[in-house]
Amino acid sequence: MDMKTPTIPGSAASPRALGKLQDLAEVLGCSTDLFFAASDGPSTGQTAQLLQMWLAIRNPEDRQTVFACVREVLKAQSDGHRER
Repeated sequence: MDMKTPTIPGSAASPRALGKLQDLAEVLGCSTDLFFAASDGPSTGQTAQLLQMWLAIRNPEDRQTVFACVREVLKAQSDGHRER
């Protein structure tokens, strides 16, 4: 799947960093443009913090644990929504 390589204003991002960003966007099912879009919403800071924490997790098994937790939260949310 070809994805547009984002231009990061004021930054000389390495090809490796852009590749990781593209991988993350693919997992999230979004475009890399989403990471660079201006937002007036309150979640912008939280999104940045979440990405920083994610990048700080070095162990692949720990990352899988995070994914498992998020999947459970989403499943519970989805199950709760269906019961209403």
